[in-house]
Amino acid sequence: MPQKICFAVSTLTQIESLIELRKIKYNTSIIFIKHFLIKGFGTIWLRSLISFAKDKYKTHNIKFFVDSGYDYALSILLTNENIDYIKLKSNKIVLKKINQIAKKNKVLLNPSFDVVDLTKIKNIQKKLKIK
Repeated sequence: MPQKICFAVSTLTQIESLIELRKIKYNTSIIFIKHFLIKGFGTIWLRSLISFAKDKYKTHNIKFFVDSGYDYALSILLTNENIDYIKLKSNKIVLKKINQIAKKNKVLLNPSFDVVDLTKIKNIQKKLKIK
């Protein structure tokens, strides 16, 4: 079974073009947000980004995969924000405790996805090869 693919983006225009291309052929899109964006802009920015994307594309199912790096507090904040997937780097003890919090909020911790980085690609249509 092939792994799911998520797309790393850094701007709102990349999100819009990605969803416009994928909604023709696919029902869901998983968007990967890197940890330095969250640390710089905060969780309020992420919440507004999610609400904007879900309001604009109501027929397309959009899920968010957020990298929290080594920041345990950020990962707990993200589980309370009901992000779909969270990536956290830590030791086994901390991962086990945060995984318990994530299960309560129905959030998947450290899923296995192939990440396609769209931040460095100018022409997204050629890279995705959607017909």
